[in-house]
Amino acid sequence: MTADHMNLKKLGFMAVLLCLSGCHVLDHLGQLSVLGDYSREKDNQGRLIKSNDANYDALVKAIDLGRIRDYKDEASILHSFGEPILKKGLVDGVQRWLYRYAIYKTAKTKVYVYFDRYGKMIKWEKEPCPSFF
Repeated sequence: MTADHMNLKKLGFMAVLLCLSGCHVLDHLGQLSVLGDYSREKDNQGRLIKSNDANYDALVKAIDLGRIRDYKDEASILHSFGEPILKKGLVDGVQRWLYRYAIYKTAKTKVYVYFDRYGKMIKWEKEPCPSFF
């Protein structure tokens, strides 16, 4: 057998392997697509967590500097600190918004901001987060 003939056999063998592996990949294309979607979703979740945590840090800084009173209503709080983790309606149209780090186990403190029925800030409270661990 000549060297050219050996190289041709190797090339043929490689072609067969590529075809077989290509077909196998095509069989799992749906699963690979799901994995890609999952990866993109995890990236989006990571960005959302970072944004939430940065907003919370800005709120705590405003509190620590005594500037929280500069934010008089829901619109100014939303504009500066984003959406809260939770909004809860209380009696007489009062709203209580919860701000903290997105992942509870990393949260050391939480802030409640209260608004009257007209959307004006009534008060705020900064409290420690109880630990589950």
